Amino acid sequence: PSRGGGFGRLVATLLTVPVALPLLYLVLLALQAGPARLWTGLVRADAAPLSARVALLAAGATLWALALGAPWAWLVARTDVPGRRFFRWLGPLPLAIPPYVGALAYVFLLAPRQLLHRALAAASGRSVYDTPFPDLIYGPWGAAFVLGTFTAPYVFLNVHGALGRLDPGLEDAARGLGHGPRAVFRRVTLPLLRPALTAGALLVFGYAWVDFGVVSLLRVRTFTTVVYTYLLAGLDLGAAAGLSLVLVLIVWATLGLQGRALGRARYTQRDGRAGAAAIVPLGRWRPLALLYLGLVVGLTLVLPLGVLAYQAAAIGSPAALGAFLLDQAPHLWNSLRAAAAGSALCLLLAAPVAWQGWRGRGGAVAGAFLQAGYAIPGTVLGLSLIGLALALVPALYERPIPLLAGAYAVLFAAPALQGVRAALAQVPPSMEEAVRALGRGPLVAAVRVVVPLAWPGIASTWLLGFILALRELAATIVLRPAGFDTLPVRIWTYSTEVGLDPRAAALALLLVALVGVPWLLLTVRRPGATGL
Repeated sequence: PSRGGGFGRLVATLLTVPVALPLLYLVLLALQAGPARLWTGLVRADAAPLSARVALLAAGATLWALALGAPWAWLVARTDVPGRRFFRWLGPLPLAIPPYVGALAYVFLLAPRQLLHRALAAASGRSVYDTPFPDLIYGPWGAAFVLGTFTAPYVFLNVHGALGRLDPGLEDAARGLGHGPRAVFRRVTLPLLRPALTAGALLVFGYAWVDFGVVSLLRVRTFTTVVYTYLLAGLDLGAAAGLSLVLVLIVWATLGLQGRALGRARYTQRDGRAGAAAIVPLGRWRPLALLYLGLVVGLTLVLPLGVLAYQAAAIGSPAALGAFLLDQAPHLWNSLRAAAAGSALCLLLAAPVAWQGWRGRGGAVAGAFLQAGYAIPGTVLGLSLIGLALALVPALYERPIPLLAGAYAVLFAAPALQGVRAALAQVPPSMEEAVRALGRGPLVAAVRVVVPLAWPGIASTWLLGFILALRELAATIVLRPAGFDTLPVRIWTYSTEVGLDPRAAALALLLVALVGVPWLLLTVRRPGATGL
């Protein structure tokens, strides 16, 4: 029976308004433009070829992420590969590197007249201008490589989690029938992993559609860069709204398919009485498996961080580097306070919805709305919020922290909702009922019993929201007023407007450190927060 009151459900529903308003504004802009202008705008933007290009880019990124992440998860979960615990611990750490930072690192490494080109020229005794060198990183294939590399941990987490939930009795039964390791994997393990593989693939596919940082740095024209160009040039906002709605629908459809794939994965779960899964001996394949894991870690962690450190050193002496970083203190402060406010607002939106779901059957519709916000691209959300702010509260546009916090709350309320739900799931409802039976109200029960018990999970959820907001580029670059920069914006500026500048590498390393420390805290102290 439901224990949730109607007032609580009303509050939870009203809190979804911040997510619904930007979408309604886009629809209103599109309706005001009219069918003729919308069609003209879509044709002028080459919407059909644009969709095909982004679909190919997303497919390439997805295949590459699967090739990196799925074998990584299986090797550390089910084989006797040397160092499996170490490589398992490393699994989620590349997520501390924002993909646009990874793109910057590979541009420094692979672009013409950069590190690899200069090394080849020096080895041949010629200048870089006399040494032929292919364009290895710019364009759709380079973007697919970078996006796949830095989203591979999403596949790793999905597959590793699924392997941990598989009932090993199914594989034991197959072995009991005389099947070898390869046959067991092909006929039992792989079919059971298919939902997790599909869900991870669709997550990467959807992310590639909404990405802005990687494709803008690597000079690929996509929906998000076109919307940003429309905003920057003051072009037809109705056409931009039409493009944005097409993108939102595509991403929502992708996430809907992902949800269905995850739903199909339930039958694979063990019942808690099953023993540990058998470890597959690799035999003579162990060195090759170890080499593969080393390659994956090199591509996702060692190489990008090493390249950025090398480039940052070009700024000069440690004193010069320190002086430069000290000059960035105002931008660092902007990043920290906007991210902290945004994460707090995420909790404010998510907690009542999660509370209603925990206390009864309410909150399902509100939860679906909050989940939908995660699929809104940052540039699209920025377009909507600028229009709403100028139409409703013009002064808000001059106050960047509330506007950015609102954007972060819309974008990241979904992971906050999942985190608070997981935290509340650790609290037995009978404890709240016992306090209510003593004549106390729901607010007293929440403050004195539920929140203290769920607090570690709630704090971890705030930390995750802080990490996501701290690294957000697309919404920030659209919404910031003149003179207000954050670390991601400064990285983007030094990478695009100034040219490839070592200062971008130094700021990228600073951002990775700021994101990486709390991320390590989540992965080491609360492994469940990352799916391990």
